Amino acid sequence: MNSAGPIFAFLASVTWAIGSVGYSKLSRVHSAFSVNFTRALVALPLFVAAVFVTAGGWDEGLREFAALRASHIGWFTLSMFASYGFGDSLFFWSSHYLGVPGALAIASSYPLWTALAGFLFRGEQLSVVQALGLVVTISGVLVVILSGARERGVEKGLLRGVALAFLTSLFWATNNFAASQGGQDVSAAVGNSVRMVVALGISFAIGKLFLFQRAIRLPSREIGRWLWLFALEAFLGSYFFMYGVSHSPLAIAATLTSLAPVISVPVAWLIGAERFSLLRTTGVCLVVLGIWALLGGF
Repeated sequence: MNSAGPIFAFLASVTWAIGSVGYSKLSRVHSAFSVNFTRALVALPLFVAAVFVTAGGWDEGLREFAALRASHIGWFTLSMFASYGFGDSLFFWSSHYLGVPGALAIASSYPLWTALAGFLFRGEQLSVVQALGLVVTISGVLVVILSGARERGVEKGLLRGVALAFLTSLFWATNNFAASQGGQDVSAAVGNSVRMVVALGISFAIGKLFLFQRAIRLPSREIGRWLWLFALEAFLGSYFFMYGVSHSPLAIAATLTSLAPVISVPVAWLIGAERFSLLRTTGVCLVVLGIWALLGGF
């Protein structure tokens, strides 16, 4: 395991905690597919430039691109389908009903599927610590759901938000696995260049399917206003994510990249997107601690 891998996986959590709050606000006015299309549009040229800079020259960069195989394209396509294509969009919609920390608390339970799949399909047993982590995680999710019900009092919208966040967790688990598989023997800059090309195509196609004649790209004024966020999350965050999941054991990377809920709480407070709630904050912390305990035995 590369010692920098877990650090980068954690940094991906930090950038996503910041990005998710801003993107959630953007998606209240613009389509989630427009947000994702613009994220990829800004990040793609930065990643292409990064390939040649990190490779040390034009010829070296071209050789890195030439090393791509069909299997890489397949894994990165699955990764972006599960993130920019549907996973992130489902998260944005979920955050409208649950708030950003609440939606993140449920959606970021995706490392659970690693442990449950091992138990169901490979006969792996849960240790006492892992079983305790499972109970704590479920308890934290319930606290978030119940606190949302008490604060919003809109049961239909609450249930819709929970369902969307749950589906998000499945897509994000797929994204982690696919990015890890595809990024094993290519640089993070090359892998993300491919991922952003795929993201542009997926976001455009799905966005046009739902939006018809409306423009997919965000208005120029919005791009200028949020350019710092696209550069921070779509470029740096994606670089951290790709490097982290491909240079760490998958369980460790999944855990570290799922820490955005606890980070997003103070971020949401600072920008006024969420009111302080002791109950909700407790639930978010329980989810994070539970996942940590659950995966600590791997």
